[in-house]
Amino acid sequence: MKEMALLKRRRFIMIFILLNGLFLVGWQWVFRDNSWLRALDVNILHTIGILVAFSHFQRAAKRTGKRAKRFWHILAIGTITHFLGNIVWITQQIIQGRTVSSNSEFVLWLLAYIVYLTALVIRVRSTNTNKFKRVYFFNILIFMITIGSILSYYLIEPLLTYSNSSVIDTLLALSFPITNLSIVLFISILYYLVHKNKEQSIMLFLIAGFFLKVVADSYFSYLEINNSYSPGSGADYLWLISIWLIGFAGYYVKDSKEDANIVFTDRLNRNEAILPYISTFVLLILVINSYQWVFNALSYGALIIICMIILRQLFVINENNKLLEEFSYLAYHDPLTHLNNRVKFKETLDCQMKRAGDHIIALLLIDLDRFKIVNDTLGHQFGDDILVKIAERIEAVLESDMQVFRLGGDEFAVIIPQAEDYKSEAIAEAILKNLKKPFIINDHEITLTASIGVSMFPKNGASYEELFKYADAAMYLAKDNGKNGYKFYDDELSLVMTRRMRIESDLRKGLEDQQFELYYQSKVELISEKIIGMEALLRWNHPELGWISPVEFIPIAEETGQIVSIGEWVLKEACMQTKRWQNLGLPPIRVSVNVSVKQFQHGGLLAIVNRALYESGLQPEYLEIEVTESIMQDTKESTAILHKLRELGISISIDDFGTGYSSLTVIQHLPIDTIKLDKSFIDDIGNKNQLAMVKTILSLGENLGLNVVAEGIETSEQLMKLLESKCRIGQGYLFSKPVAADEFEQLLSGDSVFESTPSVSSLH
Repeated sequence: MKEMALLKRRRFIMIFILLNGLFLVGWQWVFRDNSWLRALDVNILHTIGILVAFSHFQRAAKRTGKRAKRFWHILAIGTITHFLGNIVWITQQIIQGRTVSSNSEFVLWLLAYIVYLTALVIRVRSTNTNKFKRVYFFNILIFMITIGSILSYYLIEPLLTYSNSSVIDTLLALSFPITNLSIVLFISILYYLVHKNKEQSIMLFLIAGFFLKVVADSYFSYLEINNSYSPGSGADYLWLISIWLIGFAGYYVKDSKEDANIVFTDRLNRNEAILPYISTFVLLILVINSYQWVFNALSYGALIIICMIILRQLFVINENNKLLEEFSYLAYHDPLTHLNNRVKFKETLDCQMKRAGDHIIALLLIDLDRFKIVNDTLGHQFGDDILVKIAERIEAVLESDMQVFRLGGDEFAVIIPQAEDYKSEAIAEAILKNLKKPFIINDHEITLTASIGVSMFPKNGASYEELFKYADAAMYLAKDNGKNGYKFYDDELSLVMTRRMRIESDLRKGLEDQQFELYYQSKVELISEKIIGMEALLRWNHPELGWISPVEFIPIAEETGQIVSIGEWVLKEACMQTKRWQNLGLPPIRVSVNVSVKQFQHGGLLAIVNRALYESGLQPEYLEIEVTESIMQDTKESTAILHKLRELGISISIDDFGTGYSSLTVIQHLPIDTIKLDKSFIDDIGNKNQLAMVKTILSLGENLGLNVVAEGIETSEQLMKLLESKCRIGQGYLFSKPVAADEFEQLLSGDSVFESTPSVSSLH
C-alpha cells in the first residue's frame, strides 16, 4: 500500500510539472514573435508557483513541532520576498514594457536567496551529525570544488573581467553565484544526511528544487554574460520546475507535533559514493573544453589514466557494496534456513509494537520437542535438513502479513500483527498439525512435535523483553503439560511462573537448610512378597510452600544445574542410611538412586559416587544407579562412565524403559543389569495389545540376561497379569507407597510388605 501511494505521488508530480512545461512551451510557440508576452508568461507562471509554495510552507508549519515549524516559517518568508521581487518585475514589464529585470527586483531576489540559505543552515544545525563520516566531507568537498570551479570560470571571472558596471552592480552580480554556492553546500550536506523514510523523504524535494534553482540561475547568468538570453529559454523551465518541487516538500508534510530528527544512515549507498567521480569527470571534460580540445601525448595519457582510475574506483565501490549487502544479509538472516534471525526478530517486534496503535500483536515462540535426541543419534547434518523442512512447514501455514524467524537451535518465533486469540490459536494449531507429519530424509522417517508459547501485546507486555519472557514461560508450560501443544500466557500462568521463580530461588537454600528428605519405596519379589530392594526418592518440605512434588522441582533443578549438588546429597544420604540399617542388623538390600543426565554431563559423577561409598562405608554391591533412556543420547561417553561404575561393583538400571528412544543394539552393549518397565505399560495391562507388549519386554530382558522390574503396580488385577507373564520383581502402591526412613525401617524389620497385601495364592 505504501509503495502504491508513493508511486501515485510521483506520478502526480511528474504529470503536474509536465503540464506546466507544456503550457509554457505552447505559450512560447504561439507568441514566438512577441518577446514581451513570452517574458510575461514566464514571470506569471513562476509567481503562481511561488504563491503555492508559500501556502504549502504555512500549512507545513502548522502541522509540525516547534523546531521544524521555524524552518518552514523561514522558507515561507523567503518565498514572500521572492514573490515581491516577481511582482516588482511584472509591474515594470506591464508599465514599461521591459523584458529584462532591474536592480530593484534583483535585490529582493537576492534577499530571498539569503533567507532560503538561512533556513537550510538552521535545518542542518538541528540535525544530529555525530556519525557523519569523514568520507562524506571529502565527497562534498570534491563536489563543491567542481561547482565552484565551474561558477568561477563561466560566471565570476567573466563578470570581473568584462564588467563595465559600478562596484555596487558588480558586487550584486557576484553575490548571486556566491549565495548559490553556499546553498549548494548545505543541500549537499542534507543530501548525505537524509534517510529515505516517510518522514524525511520530503527533504529530497527541497534538495532537488534548490539544486535546479541554482542550475537555472547559473545558466541564466551565463546566457546574460554572452547576451544570448531570451524568454522561454532552458533557464525559465528549470526555474518553474524548481519552485514547484520546493513547494511539494511543504505539501507532503504529515501531521506531527513531535520534532523528528533526520535519521542518519551509516551505509554509504552507491549513488552517494559515485557523486564525486561524476563531479571529477564533468570537471575533466570542461577543462579539456577550455583548451578547445587540443591534445598531445601527455594529455592523452593523463586523460586515459584518470578515466581508468575512476573506473577502477567505481568497480571497487561496486564490489564493496556487494560485500556490504552480503554482510547485511548475514547479519539479519539465518544461514541454514534463510529465515530472519534473532537480531531481525527483535527489530521487527519493536517496530511492530511502535506502529501497532490499537491493534493486538501475538508472539508465538516455537520449540521442538526432543530434537536434541534426533540431532545426537542421527547426526547434525540430518538435524540441519530437518530444520530446513521445519522452517518451510511453518512458513506454509502463515498468512502474508505474518513473519517467521529462527532464533537459534530448534527455536523459532512467529509475529502475528492485528491478532486476536482465535487467530493465534488457529495458527498455532496449524503449525502443530503441519509439524506432526512425518519427515522423510535419506530413507529415514522421523516424527517430531513442538511446544508453542503465546504472549500478546499489549495485554502481556509492552516491550520485547516482556513479550519474549512470557511467551517463553508459556512454551515451557506447554512442554510440562505433555508437549505437542500450545499455551497462552495469562494470569494463571503468571501465578505458576511466580511459584516457579520462588522454587528456583529457594532450591539452594533448601539444600543448605536441610529441607530435603529421602523417602523409600520397596521393590518386591512378586511370588514371595518379600522386600528385595528399595528406591530412594527425594522429597522437599518447604517451610512456607509445604510439600513440593518432585515432578515440579526436579525439572527446575535440572534446568538450573542445581541437580548436581542436590544429586550428590541424595547419593551420600542414601548410602549412609542403607549402611545404618545394615549396622542395625536389618536385611542387607540394594538401594537404587536416580541419577540425571546433568550429573553425567557434569563430569564428576565417578568421584561423587566413590566419595559417597567411602564416607558411608557401604559396599558397592548394595548400590544401584538408575538412569533414564535419555542418557543414551551420547552413548560413547555414557558407556565409558557406566563401565567404570560396573567395575566398582555397582549395579545399573534403565528407568522408564519403553518411553524414549532406546536402541536394542545399544542396550545389549551397555553394562546394564536391570530395565524398569514404565508405569504406562502397567496401567493398561488389561488391554490385549498392551499385555503382549509387556510380555515381549519381559522376554527381551530374559534373553539379554537382564532383570525386569514392573513399576506402578496398584491393583491386584495388574499383579495377577504380571505373575501370569512371569514377571518376578515389581514395586508400586499395592505394596507400599514411598515412606520416610523410620517407617521403611519398620517395613524392613517385618516378614512381608503389608499385611493387607493379598497373597499370591489368593490371586488365582
